[in-house]
Amino acid sequence: MSADHIVVDHVTKTFVTKRRTIVALDDVSLRFESGEFVALIGPSGCGKSTMLRLIADIMEPTEGAITIDNEPPAAARRDHRIGFVFQDPTLLAWRTVIDNVRLPLQIAGSSGESGRQTPEELIELVGLHSFANAYPGQLSGGMRQRVAIARALALRPDVLLMDEPFGALDEITRQQLNMELLRIWVETRTTAVLVTHSISEAVLMADRIVVLSAHPGRVAQIINVTLERPRRIDQMKTQGFFAIENQVRDALFGAEAAAS
Repeated sequence: MSADHIVVDHVTKTFVTKRRTIVALDDVSLRFESGEFVALIGPSGCGKSTMLRLIADIMEPTEGAITIDNEPPAAARRDHRIGFVFQDPTLLAWRTVIDNVRLPLQIAGSSGESGRQTPEELIELVGLHSFANAYPGQLSGGMRQRVAIARALALRPDVLLMDEPFGALDEITRQQLNMELLRIWVETRTTAVLVTHSISEAVLMADRIVVLSAHPGRVAQIINVTLERPRRIDQMKTQGFFAIENQVRDALFGAEAAAS
């Protein structure tokens, strides 16, 4: 890992309705290193997804600033340096797998050159080569999420943002895709930020875990994950894994509540 890639500097985000003002994030400061894998975890409504959208330039901070390579997120978005994977893969039902992956290239007016992996190579990367001409309705939920990941990587982003991409899947499929995603991350070396509600998923995937407090979202604790890479499923049975899980629980619930 090298220099800071993403800097979140004293960011507050509020939403104003007719009846009240809601503070989603309150004075949050974070730094993400280039090539790092960071997990964001916290209670529902703590601003995890809002943080991703701020980094992605889908919305703007009310106070504070965010930079990506010392520029506003809008510059990274315009240069197609941000990939986003949502919980719902939102594939176009009338387009095949290969055509869904080609979509960002077509929108950007790119042929897939400039050192980027081709759509065919991306489908190979996510293990769906034999399903290139299938339609989303012919795929399982896990396979559709693989297509969504390939599509997010089509423009070779520097930053990959993921908002609970496997949250709707069963535990077996989820763990399989966790390992697939780690393999893809190692090959692409993007700066990855994952929102999750799963403590074990955060520990398995991340270099660091940012724990956000309940509404309004503030940084409660940042936990370094000291497990060796490459990560393996059998690490989930080790005392070291359990110890980090318990650190995250204590940060989420307080040591006394986690013990009760």
